[in-house]
Amino acid sequence: MEVEYSERLAAEGGPKAKRTPFGVRKRHGDTEKRYLNEVIDSDVLFYYLGSKVFSFEKRFAEMYSKRHCVACSSGTAAVHIALAALELPPGTEVITSAITDMGSLTGLLYQGLVPVFADVDPRTLNMDPASARRAITSRTGAILVVHHSGLAADMDSYLELSREFNIPIIEDCAQAFYCEYKGRLAGTMGAISCFSLNHFKHITCGSGGMLLTNDEQLRYLTSLYLDKCYQREEGIRNPFFLAPNYQMTELQGAVALAQLERVENIVTRRNQLGTRLTELLCKLPGIEPQTIPDGCHHSYFMFLFRLDLRKLGCTAEEFSAALNAEGVPNSAHLITGGRPVYLYDIFQKRSAFPGTHYPFDRKYSAGDCPIAESAFDQWITMGLFEHYSEQDIDEIAFGIGKVANHLLHQPVQTISRTT
Repeated sequence: MEVEYSERLAAEGGPKAKRTPFGVRKRHGDTEKRYLNEVIDSDVLFYYLGSKVFSFEKRFAEMYSKRHCVACSSGTAAVHIALAALELPPGTEVITSAITDMGSLTGLLYQGLVPVFADVDPRTLNMDPASARRAITSRTGAILVVHHSGLAADMDSYLELSREFNIPIIEDCAQAFYCEYKGRLAGTMGAISCFSLNHFKHITCGSGGMLLTNDEQLRYLTSLYLDKCYQREEGIRNPFFLAPNYQMTELQGAVALAQLERVENIVTRRNQLGTRLTELLCKLPGIEPQTIPDGCHHSYFMFLFRLDLRKLGCTAEEFSAALNAEGVPNSAHLITGGRPVYLYDIFQKRSAFPGTHYPFDRKYSAGDCPIAESAFDQWITMGLFEHYSEQDIDEIAFGIGKVANHLLHQPVQTISRTT
């Protein structure tokens, strides 16, 4: 059936572009139940006395061809542990992206480290290596590279910075399971990498995380940092540094282990759907999908596209509202608080710890990262899930085109849509 873009917008009483319901997503099943039953039957929920967490660590390390995986309670914990394991003294600067989740920064502040924010690439929203280079000082102790939305950052450039300045790279892969960069998996290139298993990620055990490294010393330190600095491997309980309790339970490990059987298929399917949607949107004036550099395999934690607001003559909020009315769920402002992280109150007020500005030794101001700031007024964020059908993708693309065409006041066009 040929459907004309000249249909009235749903917000104005026209038919919705998304005319068929999305399918039901089923994330857990028989394997998770079986592994959970095995844990319950064992009557052991503590990771060090059980088997599921250790099995999960072994399997995940094998999947990424890394020597060591250490599981923990969350992705936030994983980043904290990674930073702590580098043994950076308080006051050390850590460079990271202006567009990320607070989970990338919580452990950084707890360690007394100073975040330094680099701007982003306007086409990918990943941290711009040139901006990161300008941020390096004699106090820089690490670069935390965030693979945003499931798209790998420019790791060749960051590895070059690492070699040139002798600065370790931490990869934040919370959104980037099985994301590829020039034939290498994100999470296999830095000194240590961090993953998340919270509810919103590709795979989940409710909340959980893990670290990957090939370095035996980092592996040992991470095992201490997640467990109060108890040296369980040696049977010693005599902590020699301050460490939290970030253990993963056997229940989490059971579900996480089962979820590993799904992750590759999930990412493959999302990439197929994201590629299809990108190809459809590339034909639409005023719409620019996130650029995927050559050699990258996007894992589509989210689907992003940028609006040419001058051409469309609207705000991102107006476009988003019209698209939501068409039955296409989406958000303006990149769903991360509507601003780069350094504009959060905790950074503006330097209020990480009551009664002091510690560890901040600088002020963060509007204008620090202008590309990141402007992105929050230009980009639309959508979920892209593995249970979507090709018809779902076609209807999503039709809805975006319908709204864009209405705003552009272009002559009537027609496209084919699956009925």
